[in-house]
Amino acid sequence: MELRDYAACDATELRRLLSAGEVTAAELRDAALRAIEAVDPHLNATVSGPYDDAEGDIPFAAKDTLSEAGRPLGFGTRLLDGFVAKRDATLAERFRAAGLASLVRSATPEFAFNLDTAPVSHGQTRNPWNPEHSPGGSSGGAAALVASRALPLAHANDGGGSIRVPAAWCGLVGLKPSRGRVPLGPSVGEAVGGFAHEFVVTRSVRDAAWLLAAISGPAAGDRYYVAPFAPGPAPGPLRVALHTESFFGVDTAPDVRAAVEDAARALESLGHTVEPACPKLNTEQLRRCVTDVWSVDLAELAATFAAATGRDVDTHVEAASRACIHHGRDLTALDLQDAARVVNSTGRRWGRFLDDYDLFLCPTTPTAATASGTPDQDDAAIDSAEEWIDRVFSLSPFTPLANLTGQPSISLPLGTSAGGLPLGVMLTAQTLREDVLLGVAAQLEQALPWAAGTPKIDAAAS
Repeated sequence: MELRDYAACDATELRRLLSAGEVTAAELRDAALRAIEAVDPHLNATVSGPYDDAEGDIPFAAKDTLSEAGRPLGFGTRLLDGFVAKRDATLAERFRAAGLASLVRSATPEFAFNLDTAPVSHGQTRNPWNPEHSPGGSSGGAAALVASRALPLAHANDGGGSIRVPAAWCGLVGLKPSRGRVPLGPSVGEAVGGFAHEFVVTRSVRDAAWLLAAISGPAAGDRYYVAPFAPGPAPGPLRVALHTESFFGVDTAPDVRAAVEDAARALESLGHTVEPACPKLNTEQLRRCVTDVWSVDLAELAATFAAATGRDVDTHVEAASRACIHHGRDLTALDLQDAARVVNSTGRRWGRFLDDYDLFLCPTTPTAATASGTPDQDDAAIDSAEEWIDRVFSLSPFTPLANLTGQPSISLPLGTSAGGLPLGVMLTAQTLREDVLLGVAAQLEQALPWAAGTPKIDAAAS
């Protein structure tokens, strides 16, 4: 199979070609390996592989946070250097059952806690559209591989924007499903206090809809039993709330605002009603909540990894991680209860709001991709968890809300910056209404096609 033909296909088209007998799984695997070999020296997006024993037909990558039996599990940290997973995560099993062949493992920042992907353990991952810019994080390796068309889709997860930010900065579709829709087990019941949700980054809406239906649904012993996703009919006229002002941190850039407003006009042309609306948000409460919940999670992860490898935490983690770990160790149960109250009040407020509005439309990020290496997780000047949270979330003020509320949220590549970089537009729906979210996303994909653009680092070019 020629690379240009392979690179032009999303996973749905590759599945059709396989079913029709027009291509074999071996030919797809060969094309994918050649594509990865062509782009990865420029991207630094993979951390291990390729694996000859990968089962499945559709080429795929697992992020280096997902446990796959017999393969390295690194989480982007030197604490886990050389560690090999002993068993599969439930999600790894479901990806395999869906026909996905996990050929390589993709790069992540340390503990998957940065908007850039440049861990000390592995180095800088580059954005295929412009290598001087970040691919985003924490699923930066996954996004770089899919955006460069080396893979049709790749595993990603999202605890504050880690699916949607890389999708926005690399020109991809990034769906963060509802809390509980995709299983996290068996090692954990909830990740990052319920903030983190698992899925993939894709190049098409139909791939996201197909795979969510294939892998969603409860696993034995899950804390919450959430029904599998089932696609619905094309959505009728909807009421859409529009908001472009940054909640905090970096102001929304004019080209980002324009992309969101273009999407609003497209929705109106499709028969939907769009009007400015947004619930009030206590940004100080939100930032304190995120700081405490993430810090406790990092402290627990670091302790678990140190126990597994016998390494000292402080000498094997990056500066920002160390500050957050120390903060997490100092928090009390009452501090976490305060954070839980913020999560509850935020979820109730946004739940009521999305009973009145079917969708919330806003930017994914306030700007296009930042310069490569920003923010720097190993900056020795970072001496507090609060400072690191401000650096990270000032660049992503819109995405964390859906992590707190558990509502499904999707970034779509509906704009281009003045510098030629992709821009993401985000839609959020009521909990478990991925059918509405993906239905409208498909409408926008038709109204404002994004498939024609190709990045500088492109597998087909080789």
